[in-house]
Amino acid sequence: MLINVKVITNAAKNQIIQKSPNEFVVRITAAPEKGKANKKVIDFLADYFNLKKSDILIKKGQTSSRKIISIKE
Repeated sequence: MLINVKVITNAAKNQIIQKSPNEFVVRITAAPEKGKANKKVIDFLADYFNLKKSDILIKKGQTSSRKIISIKE
């Protein structure tokens, strides 16, 4: 399954908002430097979907706030 994710970094708290079945807004406290934000997004989505981190992959948007993420079902 592919989902579209808008990432907001340096947020006050970690939060996931589902806009539609395949569209999410992820607010994370991590800064967008040296891959910290991407790692936190993967960690947070793994917890949200109750999956292993290895089941989640950023397909597009490594350096962008808009990402396409693959989630293994």
